[in-house]
Amino acid sequence: MKNAFDKNKLAYFGGPKAVTRKPNYEWPIVTQEEIDAVVDLLKRGKLSIDRGDVIEQFEKNFSKYHNIKYCLLQNNGTSTLHAAYWAAGVGPGDEVIVPTYTWLATATPILATNGIPVFCDIDPKTLCADPESIKKKITDKTKAICIVHIWGHACDMDPIMEIAEKYDLKVIEDCSHAHGTEYKGKKVGTIGHIGCFSLQGGKPMTGGEAGALITNDQELYERAMLVGQYKRTLNDITINKYKPYAYTALAWKYRAHPVAAVLANIQLKYLDERNTERNKAHYYFNEKIEEIPGLEAHKDAPYCKRGGWYGLRIIVKKNVINELKNISIQKIIELLKAEGVQAEPERYKLLHLEPLFSEPFNFYGKGCPFNCPYVKNHYHWKKGDLPVSEEIINRLISLNRFDKFDKEYIDMNIEAFFKVFNFILNSK
Repeated sequence: MKNAFDKNKLAYFGGPKAVTRKPNYEWPIVTQEEIDAVVDLLKRGKLSIDRGDVIEQFEKNFSKYHNIKYCLLQNNGTSTLHAAYWAAGVGPGDEVIVPTYTWLATATPILATNGIPVFCDIDPKTLCADPESIKKKITDKTKAICIVHIWGHACDMDPIMEIAEKYDLKVIEDCSHAHGTEYKGKKVGTIGHIGCFSLQGGKPMTGGEAGALITNDQELYERAMLVGQYKRTLNDITINKYKPYAYTALAWKYRAHPVAAVLANIQLKYLDERNTERNKAHYYFNEKIEEIPGLEAHKDAPYCKRGGWYGLRIIVKKNVINELKNISIQKIIELLKAEGVQAEPERYKLLHLEPLFSEPFNFYGKGCPFNCPYVKNHYHWKKGDLPVSEEIINRLISLNRFDKFDKEYIDMNIEAFFKVFNFILNSK
């Protein structure tokens, strides 16, 4: 690396760009195998539910991959979380602890149960839910905990499961960033009571639009099925207390499209191979980033073997932001983008500060059937309530993941970071 810091060499000031081409791959990866499988499906006229065919195949394969008993393929990851919350018994006035730093769909389905999201803080190193913060948020109304293995990094599950056992709470793992990630040798999604995965088009394995819910608990499985799998419930509901509702189910329709099942089944075959390639690329990138003063990588904790890598985050050290008053995270990103880096500010907003959660909102109006416990018992979140998340979100640089080890392209990005941060740190 040249480590030049003369401002005239920065692309922002008219110098040459460090990143001069796009990566030599595109995501999602769609091969002839996927195309042939979808064409075959269309020729056979399989355009709606057909559990005996491709949907059941995916569910069996996904269960086997995770060494778990039950899998439900659904139309998206959001619906799997709705089904999971209802399966866990979340109802009017019940509280679910979730991290504030996550995609909004981790929390919004709680509202569909008339439950109350209660936000916790994150660990500044892993960016995952902090077990100590979770513990502080528990009340006599707490019903469940939903954690997020964010950007493919596993949460520290042992203390979280200890908390859940102590207070008799269900744990839902949002694994939408972390397909194939392991915690102490166990695949995420299998450690809590329910695991939920998004298979949306940008995810590390995709069905286009789909989601998968996994569990070892038969009752949780059948309750989740009742939420959105009607017709299928006629054959698969076996627990007597749920049989009367097998015909009607519970009003929603969350079944997956067979095309999604075909795509996801093929993508699953290559998940470990692609994760190995991603790890090679990201560990190489992170190692070089750690050499740059002022930056730290979002590295794996000792208990985590990363998979998925839905996105890549770089952390600007606190002293850079505090000491260099004339350099904001926005300016840093401008300098990086001028160099050709696909950098952005953190795109996830902290949910506890969003109006939907910080101000009461009555979904039902005057006719609320449950006396509106969400509104009645609402937490009026405000700035300062979750200080770690609020501080670190302004020091995150968001990058696209590297799906292949394109060394030349990765080196270009590293060179861009060296150029920009040498300029910043030497222009006090």
